[in-house]
Amino acid sequence: MAMMAMMARCPRAGHALAAVVLATGCFSVPPFEPESGVSFTESDTGGGGTASGTGFALRFSDGPGFHFPDGLLIDGVDVMGRDELQTCFDEDEIGLRIVPTARISATGDAPVVKNLLVPVLRGPGVVQTRLEWGTQFSCNSMRAPGGTSTFTMFPDGRIVRFDVIADAVATEIAPSLCQCVQPIRSEDQLFTISTHWTLARMKFTTLSYDSNMEDVPDNGEEVAANHATSCIEGGMDTARYQVAFAWPIAMSMPLPLQTSVRGRPSLIEFRRDLVRGGTKLEAFSHENSSAIFIERGGCAAAFKRANEHADPSSLTINNGAPMKPSPRDGIYGGDPGAGGLPGIDVPEGGATLEGTLNSSFAVWLRFPAAVDGIRATLNGQPKAGPWYLPQRVDDRTWIVWFKDTITATQKIVVEPR
Repeated sequence: MAMMAMMARCPRAGHALAAVVLATGCFSVPPFEPESGVSFTESDTGGGGTASGTGFALRFSDGPGFHFPDGLLIDGVDVMGRDELQTCFDEDEIGLRIVPTARISATGDAPVVKNLLVPVLRGPGVVQTRLEWGTQFSCNSMRAPGGTSTFTMFPDGRIVRFDVIADAVATEIAPSLCQCVQPIRSEDQLFTISTHWTLARMKFTTLSYDSNMEDVPDNGEEVAANHATSCIEGGMDTARYQVAFAWPIAMSMPLPLQTSVRGRPSLIEFRRDLVRGGTKLEAFSHENSSAIFIERGGCAAAFKRANEHADPSSLTINNGAPMKPSPRDGIYGGDPGAGGLPGIDVPEGGATLEGTLNSSFAVWLRFPAAVDGIRATLNGQPKAGPWYLPQRVDDRTWIVWFKDTITATQKIVVEPR
């Protein structure tokens, strides 16, 4: 861990230059020992990999299918949902659906036309992977949906997902021609485009939403419709864990419409429909943001984090206009700015952060010149303990993840070292 912190402070040094790092006197930066970080490791074969933090990991498939996640591990236990009896378009693992065509996921039957997993950020403060995928309808070879699914992971077990799914071809097709199974249920006879997460039913016991707490939903039971957040609890009595879900609230509507939680024989699905019940499928383009939060302090703590993501607080940088985090990755400054690159431009002296944020958070900063290292202070003083984690993106650009909340009376200054 000490070496990881040293590499964060001296970003140009690689493993082969460890001796040079020690010899060039990087000790001018105060020691910083984070409790934990996140990292990404490619698999040896197959094009997948694993993004991991302390006590949790998201595994991306190596198999012949799409490199969507095929494992969500909490304390070494895989809690991702799988259903051997599912229909070809039913929810399974993590993926996308264009019902009644085959599911787009690690084990789905949708044809693989494009399938590239790109590690965009490798930690220690943030890991981000982008899956570039493409498929083709068997009912009409001109229709070739594609897009990206981006997963951004933080050290506290927050995983933000952003999906883009589109098909620019305007040729109309009828759902009856594209059914991947016969006979088909009446509810699935029309086009539905959706994004989903699933969890293993046997690993969880209770589901909470609003002020309700109940057993996990029975097979076929749909609950928590159009709720921004929900929380599910599992594990052993001596080592329990929670997973909260959040669907950001759009400015144009008070609720995240067309979201639902539904029970299946061996899994629980968390779904958002982007198109529901279309009689035809013309050209389309959709985006969707969602997030999960792995927690061990109870659903109350998980809801606090999830609610902050669903309806995020504003952050002010250098007395500028209040800003919200990007729905693409949950990072303040994560949206592309001038020149098409992410990052908030800050002056040579650094960035002053102010606001009232109810959860951990990350900022993406772009300095006017190359910066070898950065440090953060709280109300003008160093803060005891590992409360922030810097990550160098390039010579001028850094991401800083902050472990704690920030109140209206606090001011964080991030400056070059």
